[in-house]
Amino acid sequence: MKLAGSLFVIALASTTFGCKFLEKKVPEDIVQKALNQSLRHMGGTASAMCGGNTRGLINANVTIKSRGEKNTGVAHVKGSPWPSAGENLPSKCEGDIEYQFSYTSKSTGIGKKKKTQTTWFLDKIKLVAVQTDGVKFKGEKEETNDPDKDDDDGDGDEKATEPAAKKKKSDD
Repeated sequence: MKLAGSLFVIALASTTFGCKFLEKKVPEDIVQKALNQSLRHMGGTASAMCGGNTRGLINANVTIKSRGEKNTGVAHVKGSPWPSAGENLPSKCEGDIEYQFSYTSKSTGIGKKKKTQTTWFLDKIKLVAVQTDGVKFKGEKEETNDPDKDDDDGDGDEKATEPAAKKKKSDD
C-alpha cells in the first residue's frame, strides 16, 4: 500500500511539473545566429535603432538579456548600419529586441540508434528599447481586438462584413 501511494505521488508530480522539465529551450547560439541574420535585412528595425534610413545592421553582436516562457526572451543587439547615401548615421546602433521561437522535432531510428532532429523557427521580433546616443524610441501603439470597444465616432449602425464562406463541392 505504501508503494502504491508513493507511485501515485510521483505520477501526480510528474504530470503537474513534467511540462516545464521536458520543455525544450532554444539554444543561445541559435538565437544569436537567427537575430544576426534577420537584422541584416530588416531595414525598419535597424532604422528605428539608428535614427535614420538604413537597410539593416552589419555584423550585429547579440547577447541574451532575459529568457521568458515558451521560447521567448529579450536580446541586446549592437551593430553597424549599412551605409546609406545622404544619411548621417551613427557608427554603432544598439537596442533591445523581444523575440519568440517555435520548433518541430523529427525522430528517426529505433532503440539505441534513435536520433531526434529539432528545427527552430524565429516567429517574432519586436524592438522594445533603443540605446543609441541621440536617438529616441518611438513606441508602437498597442492594438486590441476588443469587439466592445468602438474607436470611431459613428453611430455603430454599421455591420461588420465577413468574407463569404467557401462552397463545398459535391459529388452529385
